[in-house]
Amino acid sequence: MSSIMFGSPSLKDDSSIVQRRDSSMGPGMDKIQLILDEIYEYSKKEILKVQRNLDVIYGSYSDEKKNGINQLHEHLKAHVTSFLDEVVLESEKDKNNIIKDIEELLAEKEVLEKELQMHISIDDHNDATPLIDVQINIDKSLQECRKIKEQRMTELHKLQEEEKQICQLLNEKPTYSGVTEMPSATLLENIKSHLIDLKNTQIKRRSTFLEQKSKVELLLADLGEIPILQFDKLVLGDPNQFQLSKSNLDELQKLIKRLENQTENQKCMAMELRTKLNSLWDRLQIDVSYREHFVSTKKGFGKTVIQDLKVEVERCETLKKENIKQFIEKLRSELNDLWDRCHFGDRQRKQCQVYYSTEYNEDVMDILDIEVDNAKKFYTDNISIYHLIEEREHLWNKMIMMQEQANDPARLWQNRGGQLLKEEKERKVIQKELPRVERELKNQLQSYEQRENKIFYYRDERLIDFMERQWDELKSNKKNLQQTKSKIQTGIKPQTPLTATRSKRKIVATSSNQASKVRKIGMDHKAVVTPRRQLFNFHNTNVATLVPLNSTKLQEVNLTTTRPHPTFHGSNDENGSVESYATFQV
Repeated sequence: MSSIMFGSPSLKDDSSIVQRRDSSMGPGMDKIQLILDEIYEYSKKEILKVQRNLDVIYGSYSDEKKNGINQLHEHLKAHVTSFLDEVVLESEKDKNNIIKDIEELLAEKEVLEKELQMHISIDDHNDATPLIDVQINIDKSLQECRKIKEQRMTELHKLQEEEKQICQLLNEKPTYSGVTEMPSATLLENIKSHLIDLKNTQIKRRSTFLEQKSKVELLLADLGEIPILQFDKLVLGDPNQFQLSKSNLDELQKLIKRLENQTENQKCMAMELRTKLNSLWDRLQIDVSYREHFVSTKKGFGKTVIQDLKVEVERCETLKKENIKQFIEKLRSELNDLWDRCHFGDRQRKQCQVYYSTEYNEDVMDILDIEVDNAKKFYTDNISIYHLIEEREHLWNKMIMMQEQANDPARLWQNRGGQLLKEEKERKVIQKELPRVERELKNQLQSYEQRENKIFYYRDERLIDFMERQWDELKSNKKNLQQTKSKIQTGIKPQTPLTATRSKRKIVATSSNQASKVRKIGMDHKAVVTPRRQLFNFHNTNVATLVPLNSTKLQEVNLTTTRPHPTFHGSNDENGSVESYATFQV
């Protein structure tokens, strides 16, 4: 065959060449040699058939036969060459594919090692190792790593889906939705931690939502309202349908604030209506049983209740107009009581001319009603000032009373035991509380006058001036009293015939009978008034100058001697001033 195809000398020699080539190729080529032998035998047999046919056709030595053999040679060579080229090309392609697969496996190995942060070992091989074995070994080494990667990717997709669902509920943008490569163990832990935070946020927001939803339900129930707006209906609907977004929760907070404001408004409205209704009932002398029944059935501040209150107020207003004269007189009486509570003087009262009007009509009634409301508001707005005024009046009157008691010598015989100690404690309380009350009262008065830009009057006089005038009068009275005492003690007091006669008398000791009488009187806790007046001849004698009537050395007593007092001894004209409360004269 080879001699025909490739011009070899003889067919017999081709066999030996193939054998030599086969033997030179070494062991492992038996299968290929068998294939070559089969092809050779088959080709030889068929070519010989062609040769015999050509001999029959053209003769054994004709040129036509020679040309036929040449054509056969060319065609056979072309077909065999083409076929073998295809076979070689296919084998080269297979080899290159395996090499490419190996390269891809090695690249995958490098990526897996980087992603898994671990080294992947592969069985050793040399140049003689078949490529397919190399491919299989590498692929086998990567299988376990592929499982790890697959598990991580599966877990990543699961976590991403979970994050997506929670973020949809919270209306938040997913953080890890863009991760496409195999995550590291650290990244997976970070995603899990992030999901825990998201779940906690979801739980917290849901708890907040449910709490605020309950609050909305209560507010709407109190207001007697039903949800109208779409968002309000969504809040009161299925909790699972409410998106727990930050914007929705903010909107829910605004809804609660709006309902709370509406609640406060309706509370104030209901309170004003009830206050007005009570005033109307009082003035109209509405039956108590009717009032109690109405109040018991109209509780709260819902829309229906407020509407019923308005209807009742309108009914009473109609009755008020029908009984206008009686109503005006009650308004005048109520206004007068409020003026008394506010300590208004005549000048302030006369400014309200309608109070003194002799007419009885709706205009007078309405104006008086407004004046009553204004007086109530003025008293309520300044209630703290009036409380301080009352407290100061109490302390002031207590102080004046104690001064009068201290200047009455009879208390030595009338008030024995712990009475003087009690008075001393009361003085200390007054010394401490009166300055504090006056300071606080002055501060509030100054704040009022600065804020309102007008004077706060007390019985037609500026209250601050009134307080200062009280202290000035007290100082003046004390000064006059001290001067009178000084004249008496130094003998400058003008003498009357009675005092002149008494001054010539010698003060003698009280007899035993007199002393016993005095003791008996003292035991009965009664004051001996006549002997004291005859002895000193003035009414406001200082306690320190008094001498017990049962003393056996009355003539030796020095009238200028004073009894020391731990708190009030040594007082001067400044003790009663508004600036100093260390002591006050007793």
